[in-house]
Amino acid sequence: MKRAAWLGTAVSLVGGVALWWGVALRAGPLLLPTPAAVAAVLWSDRARLTAALAETAFGALGGLALATTLGVVAAGVGWASRGWAAAVRPWAVLVQVVPIVAIAPILVVWLGYGRPVALATAAIAAFYPVYSATITGLGAAGQDQVDLVRLLGASRAQELLVLRAWAALPAVFSGLRTAAGLAVIGAIVGEFVGSNGSPPTLGHTVLYASRSARLEQAFAAIVLAGALALALGLCLSWAERRLIARWYGA
Repeated sequence: MKRAAWLGTAVSLVGGVALWWGVALRAGPLLLPTPAAVAAVLWSDRARLTAALAETAFGALGGLALATTLGVVAAGVGWASRGWAAAVRPWAVLVQVVPIVAIAPILVVWLGYGRPVALATAAIAAFYPVYSATITGLGAAGQDQVDLVRLLGASRAQELLVLRAWAALPAVFSGLRTAAGLAVIGAIVGEFVGSNGSPPTLGHTVLYASRSARLEQAFAAIVLAGALALALGLCLSWAERRLIARWYGA
């Protein structure tokens, strides 16, 4: 089964690159660079692109960590207090629906240029999936299990930590995988307006290269951003299998 999954992924990637190559040859280099041209830039400009990848990864990971902490805590308190859940819900939805690109310039005014903007936009983008998945997962425990821990005299806090937190893990990991990709997007959007290129970032590289009609460099940064999001998703899937597969068949 695993071999079939890996084979399917490989075929999909090769097919996607072949399609990209064919469209690029037809469109011309001024509209779409070929994979070979992008690969050449990835190699020739590897030092700067590696530094940009590291900076964007820092923003995405930091924002994801912040969003995970806030989302899990808010969901736990929301489970304990319906009033708190009702108070938080409209703000959580508002954070989700307001475009990050509209918030980022304001964050630059508040936080200045640099990492803080990327961290903040990544956290804003990643917060709602973690919060929503966690508060849903906290209700996943079976009623028989809930009745048992209550019969044994568990307090509300013990019920939350001993039973419901573990029952919520599959939902939490699902939310984290979604949030990881959104954190990368949020960090790059923050870098569009909050980065001046020193230190280099993927967001600034895409913006500057596009304005300079250097599409090969822009696509190289986009490829690295996609690879970063994919790597985060794979790491979370690995952690899920290691932590909970024996209980939930993840």
